[in-house]
Parts: sequence; C-alpha cells; structure tokens
Amino acid sequence: MSNPFTRLKKWYSAQTPTAKGMIWIGLILIVGIILRWDYICERVVSSFGFLNFNNQ
Repeated sequence: MSNPFTRLKKWYSAQTPTAKGMIWIGLILIVGIILRWDYICERVVSSFGFLNFNNQ
C-alpha cells in the first residue's frame, strides 16, 4: 500500500497550472462557506419568507 499523501502529491503535480488554481480556489471557497455557514443559513431561511404567497 502506498502512502495516500504521496499519491495525492503525485496527482497534484500532474495537474496543469489552471487546474491547480481551480483546486485552490475551490478549497478557499469551501473554507469560506464553512466559516460563514450560520450567516448563509440565516439568509437563505429568511429569503423563503418572500415566497410565501398565502399572506395577502
């Protein structure tokens, strides 16, 4: 069995510079979403109030 970190390093090294940039941007976005999860959930839930067409 090979070390998973070694396999990941080989896979990452084989990527193009554009793919490496996309990987980093994706990781940064995921971390940002995790850090702001409470705010995002609060805003999404409050935005569903605009879709309530039963109230006249």
